[in-house]
Amino acid sequence: MKVEHAFPRNLPVARGDRGVAACHALFFLAVGVFALVAGCAPARQRLVGEEARAAAVFFTSAADVSFPLRASFSGIAEISGRSVPVLAGLLSRTESEEILGVYDPMGHAVLFLHNEGGIMFVTRGPAAKEFPPEDVRPLDAGPVSLGRILSGAPGYPAAGGEASITESGAWVLAGRGQTLFSDPSRRVLSRAEYDISGKRVTVTYPGRNSPGPPRTVEVEVMGNKVVFRRDAE
Repeated sequence: MKVEHAFPRNLPVARGDRGVAACHALFFLAVGVFALVAGCAPARQRLVGEEARAAAVFFTSAADVSFPLRASFSGIAEISGRSVPVLAGLLSRTESEEILGVYDPMGHAVLFLHNEGGIMFVTRGPAAKEFPPEDVRPLDAGPVSLGRILSGAPGYPAAGGEASITESGAWVLAGRGQTLFSDPSRRVLSRAEYDISGKRVTVTYPGRNSPGPPRTVEVEVMGNKVVFRRDAE
């Protein structure tokens, strides 16, 4: 499958019969241009002493991801009661030099979401047509990494923050820009809530049972959800 005018040329491309409507959905979820409705947080109890230190070490260790990263994803977006296919390709040279590409069914580039040193912005591909609009403003996202998030790691540095525990036994670390949740057995990062330039994004890793890159990543905003499935490398 030939990708027209893809940038960069070696950006991984997921393959398959996909609709441009899915690209629209992915764009709004990835950039976070809509304000999100925060869900009800589970009851938590603040941790102190040794268990608080153990929780902090756990989340810091979860951020250990090696760059560069390359991955492709396919899946389903559930938008306003409709399910549409999704595909994307990620290239992260470093945690602050990243591109997430979105393509149409013929492999033509629709859009690229860039992360450059804390600033996120979108560029249009040759298949963009009227979407995305040309006047989308860049987001001041801070030191967030798309590669870390899609690899099952904290998107922001996990240093500092307040540690707590839920009724199910899961550890929680609430820090600047993110709230991180372990699974109840405290083995893996199972969920994260991000505040990106005032916009909230919820990411979960259903069925995850090991610290490696999760097979499935769910991104939810205002009741709409995209389920990414990582393609075999």
